[in-house]
Amino acid sequence: MAKPDKQVDTLKVPPHSIEAEQSVLGGLMLDNQAFDRVAELVVAQDFYTRTHKLIFEAMVSLAEGGDPIDLITISESLEKNNQLSSVGGFAYLAEIAKNTPSAANIDAYANIVRERAVIREMIGVANEIAEAGFSPEGRTSHDLLDFAESKVFKIAEQRSKSTEGPQNLHSILEKTVDKIEELYQSPQDGVTGVSTGYADLDKMTAGMQPSDLIIVAARPSMGKTTFAMNLAEHAAMTQDKPVLIYSLEMPSEQIMMRMLASLGRINQTKVRTGQLDDDDWARLSSTMGLLMEKGKMYVDDASGLTPTDVRSRARRIARDHGGISMIMVDYLQLMRVPSLSDNRTLEIAEISRSLKALAKELQCPVIALSQLNRTLEQRADKRPINSDLRESGSIEQDADLIMFIYRDEVYNEDSTEKGVAEIIIGKQRNGPIGKVRLTFQGQFSRFDNYAGPAMDDEY
Repeated sequence: MAKPDKQVDTLKVPPHSIEAEQSVLGGLMLDNQAFDRVAELVVAQDFYTRTHKLIFEAMVSLAEGGDPIDLITISESLEKNNQLSSVGGFAYLAEIAKNTPSAANIDAYANIVRERAVIREMIGVANEIAEAGFSPEGRTSHDLLDFAESKVFKIAEQRSKSTEGPQNLHSILEKTVDKIEELYQSPQDGVTGVSTGYADLDKMTAGMQPSDLIIVAARPSMGKTTFAMNLAEHAAMTQDKPVLIYSLEMPSEQIMMRMLASLGRINQTKVRTGQLDDDDWARLSSTMGLLMEKGKMYVDDASGLTPTDVRSRARRIARDHGGISMIMVDYLQLMRVPSLSDNRTLEIAEISRSLKALAKELQCPVIALSQLNRTLEQRADKRPINSDLRESGSIEQDADLIMFIYRDEVYNEDSTEKGVAEIIIGKQRNGPIGKVRLTFQGQFSRFDNYAGPAMDDEY
């Protein structure tokens, strides 16, 4: 008995179903009305054989032209493009039609075609990743990981698009009324998202909304990291799901020192230098206990993260904990897109787009800190406006909420507004613009409500 040829065994045919593909094509010949449903499920490239790709492309062309899809019109379309003989002629088209008695199960057949196509794409990407590993061409392991993740997530993004399509007015209205009733019953004093911890800011924004991209921007020394961290601290202490912080500039230990100073109301210089007295130690110990008991937060202090890195790590946290209450990125301009590094404008646009997509996918607010252009320093009134955002076009377009921080004492030593910060809302997609005053306590690394404590310390 001959031994099996190992080389032959290794030649695996990519997964496909000729029968399902034929049934989809034959079903469309029988029922033209099914085309729109099928077109939402598959594209020509999902078909395994070139023959079926060409036939489906002819059907798409006919449908877009408003022409009927049948044996005659398909063969005419293929003949016009000199492709009829390539698909086996009229005889093969007739065979497909003859072997498809009904279009009743065409959706199920289309899903099979789609499923096999996704698996083939995964196999193709796996081969590309393997080839890149064998021939790295100067790329580091980190570069290769970024390449691999981007390839896999590209498939996921393309295939995760909703196929629900347009919804009728009645179904939208029903869901909307249910949401309004839910908000009416909620005892959150008008806060429909994640509370900022600041009463006046919550009144103006109704909290930080799920799926929103929130930009916090300021010139250096205004306290943008402190403000964003205060938002994150409050969410971490009050929400059921964890907060995820990407600190691309500051190590995690410094983030924790700021949190301890803020929540414990301990002078941050003392915390940073270790020059603590007995009262400070007592506050520090109490705050540590509170954080261990109630704090739900993850800090990622890796530098030079790409949108793929941010997305994949956030997805893992969300999967492990059933979601995320808030994501903070400090700061947006420190992220990188290697493939667009030669064009900073396009790079920032991709970063901004990806953060908005992440907020929508994970249904949580994403707060991204951003730098401002130096040109505002030349104005008499140095309060920021939207156009002051560095690489502002795409950021301003993608953002749902833009908040600027302005402290007059930074520019004017004799300012009568010492210890006062203005949170200027430059854009709010679903609410008013304006400003809110807060008290800035830099020694504690925190902002408070202007008229009193901003956060309820009884967590």
